[in-house]
Amino acid sequence: MLVDVKLTVPNLLSLLRILLIPVFVVLYLSSSAENSCPAYWAFGVLFLSGVTDFLDGIIARKFNQITDFGKLLDPIADKLTQVAVVVALAVRHNQLFILAAICVLKELIQGIGGLLLLRKGDEVRGARWFGKAATFVFYGVMIAIVLIPDEYMSAPLLYGLIALVGAAMLVAFIGYMKTFMTVRKDLK
Repeated sequence: MLVDVKLTVPNLLSLLRILLIPVFVVLYLSSSAENSCPAYWAFGVLFLSGVTDFLDGIIARKFNQITDFGKLLDPIADKLTQVAVVVALAVRHNQLFILAAICVLKELIQGIGGLLLLRKGDEVRGARWFGKAATFVFYGVMIAIVLIPDEYMSAPLLYGLIALVGAAMLVAFIGYMKTFMTVRKDLK
């Protein structure tokens, strides 16, 4: 199935999010306790990414700019951003490696499921509320981890934040798997 590429404002915002990924990674990984300035810049980039994610959906709906390309591009930008951010943070906080592995596995499974549905003739579907909620929780927690200096990031706080994101990812994963199974059954 081919998707018509339309460069609307929401789609350009999604492309901007993808371009911000390496900027965040470089700024975050170059920050240290002695040099907190890049950490604040990394926070700014991550915050900007979250704002553009929020705005692209609002603009698409308000100005009738919803496209199949955007329905594909927005979740791809979300997935790439989430994986890159959690892996970058895991470099500094080893406790995040399990969350990074879960994130990568979840996104791979969901991506493969989406491709299977498209190949069976399903339409391109937008994000569901549980996916958007999980993305919101993800951004909030990752921004907190970026902003809290390493020396103040206690183990209980970090594990609590990891558990919160993990729970949100699990709820989203279950929701999307239920949707996948329902749509798959309807396509037969």
